Amino acid sequence: MVVVLVWAALCLGFAEAYIETIVVSGCESSRLHLTCRHLNSIIAILEADFFQEFNESALNESLAISTAFPPYHPRQALNQRCSGVNHCSFILEEDCPGARAWGPGNLTVKYICVSEDHIHKFCNSEILLSDTGDPLLSQGFIHNPGYPRFYSSQRECRWKIRVPQQQRIKFTVLDIAVTADRTVHPDECTDQLEFIDSGQVVEATCRPQEPPLEVLSDGEFMEVVLVSRHSLTPRRGILVHYTAVGCPTPEAPEDGYLVYRNETAAEYSCCVNRVFEDDGRKTKVVQCLGARWDIDLPLPNCTRKSQHKPLLPVEEIRQPPEVEMASDILAPALLIAALFLINFIVLFYIYKIKQKHAIEFADEELGTLPLSNNEKTSP
Repeated sequence: MVVVLVWAALCLGFAEAYIETIVVSGCESSRLHLTCRHLNSIIAILEADFFQEFNESALNESLAISTAFPPYHPRQALNQRCSGVNHCSFILEEDCPGARAWGPGNLTVKYICVSEDHIHKFCNSEILLSDTGDPLLSQGFIHNPGYPRFYSSQRECRWKIRVPQQQRIKFTVLDIAVTADRTVHPDECTDQLEFIDSGQVVEATCRPQEPPLEVLSDGEFMEVVLVSRHSLTPRRGILVHYTAVGCPTPEAPEDGYLVYRNETAAEYSCCVNRVFEDDGRKTKVVQCLGARWDIDLPLPNCTRKSQHKPLLPVEEIRQPPEVEMASDILAPALLIAALFLINFIVLFYIYKIKQKHAIEFADEELGTLPLSNNEKTSP
């Protein structure tokens, strides 16, 4: 059996509040163990894909029909056995009806362990998501009381979810197992899960789907309602994941204002003769990445151009002031000394040349003077 565990934990700093993603895989007859490291957490199945192994003849035959062989999705068997509990084991051939006919292959299961801090399991709850940008605080889960053993006799189990302005809510139905009366109305649901936006039911379902059903709100508020017409139903009920989509509008900086805003970006500008204090620019464009901006908030303030001192990166940090002062004084001093030396050498050379010329001129003058009588008669 090949088992691959990929832990991608997002922690708040204490073990009680966490969400982590785990991947396990194995062949069709392998026993896969799905478990969470804390007893106060439950399993939620994200993906379950079975890829069939082919021999060469089967592969050529399948390629003649289709260029891509679709994987099997035994999510419902996994939900029935593992969803909502802390740990379980799963063998595809034994726990998934009809799986033996699929032949040899590899099953990959991606699930998450979520602590009770991120689960809302009581009816008539109001949920307000934070705008801090923390991934843990911008998502959560809801399930009915009694999940995954039963759902109760309340006619409407309602959850109201709200996110900050300029954000929307995305819901993913990870598990649904409710009563559907198909004897009288094959296409209608006796009990169902409803998504209500602006007072209107925008989506209603009672059956699992693959891939899981996703619903996106039009605004920052939506209601999720589990409608039940039975007193007590020995079925699991529903497990839904919700998360904030988009970014709330950042507050404008001091001496600045918002130019425009859409779903993916926002542009801010400083007032006249002012620039952003971090980069010295007059405008700044920030990008929305999922549910948070690509910079730390709040935005830097705007300051006067004369007061702006640009921040240098680490590699461009200059030397300490005392070192700069010494180098600033030493370089001109050396240059002046070199100029003095050159001037001295030039003046000395000129002096020597003039002195030599003076001696030669004196000799020439002496050579032209007439001799006296004594000098003429002297032997």
